[in-house]
Amino acid sequence: MRIVRLKKVDSTNLEAFRLLEETDFVVVSADTQTEGYGRNKSKWISSEGNIHLSIGKAVKVETVKHLSIYALYKVFGILRNYTQGKLKVKWPNDILLNGKKLAGILVESKIKGHKAKVVIGVGVNYAFAPIETGASLGGESNVLKGELEQSLVNALAGIFREQPDFAEILSFIEENSFFKIGDLIQMDSGGTLITGIFKGYSSDFAIVLESDGKELFFYSGEVKKVRKS
Repeated sequence: MRIVRLKKVDSTNLEAFRLLEETDFVVVSADTQTEGYGRNKSKWISSEGNIHLSIGKAVKVETVKHLSIYALYKVFGILRNYTQGKLKVKWPNDILLNGKKLAGILVESKIKGHKAKVVIGVGVNYAFAPIETGASLGGESNVLKGELEQSLVNALAGIFREQPDFAEILSFIEENSFFKIGDLIQMDSGGTLITGIFKGYSSDFAIVLESDGKELFFYSGEVKKVRKS
């Protein structure tokens, strides 16, 4: 495993993909990112003092399936050790502390034939919450940044060696879900807004909504709670 630590980079995910052209397993961390991004290229504000980390590996293409949910499970398990407040999973890739975003996971892949180059990016608000809707570990834990970062690297590297127990991961998602059965939520699926009642998660990690008498399954999208009128 090649480990690269940088003061500044455009994006740790982008740098990991560049380095995968010359090595098959890499970890990239940076003090700050100038072009950090999340799902759908949404901007991730990268404040110095927070954790910006990506781990990339060349893998068989079947490894990519459900990798984002597995990474979410792993990161949640690490952060739970250092938080005193309520930690929740916000499907599909965020971790909330007391209802505010503490961490985000972004898994990207480049597939060619039966092989893929996969990068798992993790952003954690360690020292600062850069936006009002964010939370940070500041005041929650005295864990050192380097210790937390190493724990995350070890956990994420393990993903590529282990056989996931998807039944256990589904149970974890259900138990720690920010959304509860019966919540009114709005899904933004490719620009189409759909409002419905949250019914839970399918066995393959889709979020299930009931809308206009129909059960709808979504595997990606932006989702938020809506106040019932």
